[in-house]
Amino acid sequence: MIANRAKRINQFYRTFRVGNTGRWPRDLNGSKYDVVIVGGGPGGLSAAVHLSKKGLKVKVFEKKKILGTPVRCGEYFPVRAEMEKLLPRVKNLDVIEAPPETVDTTCRSIRLISPKGHEFEFPFAAHILDRHLFESHLGDVARSHGADIDIGVQAHYFLDEQGGWVGPTREKAVHGDIIIAADGYPSETAERAGLPERAYAGPYAVATNIEYLMTDLNVEQDVAEMYMDPRYSPGGYGWIIPKGHGRANVGIGIREPYVQRDWQIRDLITGFIEKNTVASKRLIGGKKASMIGDSLPVDGPLSRTYSDRVMAVGDAAGMVMPTNGGGIQTALITGDLAAEAAVNYFEHQTPLSSYEASWKEQIGLEMENSKLMRQASDRVMAHGFLFDLMLRMMGTKKIADVIMCQIPGGMGSFMRLLA
Repeated sequence: MIANRAKRINQFYRTFRVGNTGRWPRDLNGSKYDVVIVGGGPGGLSAAVHLSKKGLKVKVFEKKKILGTPVRCGEYFPVRAEMEKLLPRVKNLDVIEAPPETVDTTCRSIRLISPKGHEFEFPFAAHILDRHLFESHLGDVARSHGADIDIGVQAHYFLDEQGGWVGPTREKAVHGDIIIAADGYPSETAERAGLPERAYAGPYAVATNIEYLMTDLNVEQDVAEMYMDPRYSPGGYGWIIPKGHGRANVGIGIREPYVQRDWQIRDLITGFIEKNTVASKRLIGGKKASMIGDSLPVDGPLSRTYSDRVMAVGDAAGMVMPTNGGGIQTALITGDLAAEAAVNYFEHQTPLSSYEASWKEQIGLEMENSKLMRQASDRVMAHGFLFDLMLRMMGTKKIADVIMCQIPGGMGSFMRLLA
């Protein structure tokens, strides 16, 4: 199954390689926008809110028929005070606020469970979102300031010298002077713009995730749990993230090189739910309400995230924290920064390279540290005994640092050596 997913990703790139990069006639369609955004997830909607508030003409295409549905993640959303410590150089943290009505519950701590069942818990406050309500809220704000949002449309990018056309077909496309690729991973839009999306697709760089929403559970509702179990989440980790009212997002993330050939991902998550020594006890009596699967980039940002007229944000740009898989808030931040770069482009003719300079200044160090520590942990992840031993030697404080994308004190040289 994992090999088939890799083949599908490669086929994706073969199918959507652009053959004609010439300029399209400006009268292809009567609709013209300052910025067209491909993707109506957190990154795309964050950009749409910023741009529409600045008075720019904005169009968003989202392939889902309902914003935020189906859910593609654990919905874990650190509170602002934690993000101030996690990403201290971000200048506009207002962009990561979650309205109370979009929050299902709030966790007070993270508990990590080692391969041998040892538990390490540390305080870390985070909201667990209702992604549908959260993204619908962003969409409503963007619309209230004049943005056009089309849902249920699989849009494609057709390059020209003055931005490009975006729509379900060339004939039904609208024109944008600036294009924002917010269409997740792998991003057709970024690939068509000439960004190094295809070069990213290495076996260690991409995780495959599967998650159930489970009900009728008796799990703690204020603790998010991460399970390091090479048997059932090879190359990644498992999670139980409570959503209130006896519900939880329960899933695993895996990477292909760590998976035995005869294993199927559904068998792995079943093993996690039924056979992991700790998780199986937590999940007794639970019912599976729904299931989702997705691919996630976990090797840090693309080596280049902009072209003359296109910027990639969120998952499309690889903006996911490699050590913990968190991507909602980095999507919101990069969407906002891309919008700021677009505003400066129109007002001051500033090149879009300012976008990459901004995200590197504000979150680049943390993204690089997170990638380094994920690469270091790759050396021991497949070996349950060694991984467990390393976690016990590190202790709770240093484990917390790693999960929060900080290199633990005194371990920088060791991490670089392993990486």
